[in-house]
Amino acid sequence: MYNVFQKISLIAICLLLLSAGCNKQSPAPHTATDDSGTQYNRQLKIGDKILDVQVVTTPVDMEQGLSGRPSMADNQGMLFGFGVATGQDFWMKDMDFDLDFIWIKNNSVIFITKDVAKPNPGTPDEQLPTYSPPSPVDMVLEVNAGWAERNKIKTGDEARLIN
Repeated sequence: MYNVFQKISLIAICLLLLSAGCNKQSPAPHTATDDSGTQYNRQLKIGDKILDVQVVTTPVDMEQGLSGRPSMADNQGMLFGFGVATGQDFWMKDMDFDLDFIWIKNNSVIFITKDVAKPNPGTPDEQLPTYSPPSPVDMVLEVNAGWAERNKIKTGDEARLIN
């Protein structure tokens, strides 16, 4: 009788452990929130730096971009993910702060457009300059102007989402 009780107990413990293991949830993805409540839900390692990034992939989110935001923290950026290489043009419509554009293809920085100035208030859309990569890219990272230089980011550096 004692032997049967031991076997039943052992089976119950195994089932309990198995059940606990099956119900484990994946760790929560990284999220950081800025003062305006914007969530930066991924991290990008570029060179030897790690940035909290808001990844945008839909046409609506890409069109909005960083327009209308008063600022962005120095350890944050917006990553435009196209999925396929494209020669997408960018502009600074309704921007309130200056940016660096870091053009990325196949997880490698191919070019940096530094210190892109916000437009003067009231500049008509048709007079806004556009900025393009020198060749098609699959991602564009927007960071505060001067960030690339301060962090010694250069052409050829690896740029990879790490979570």
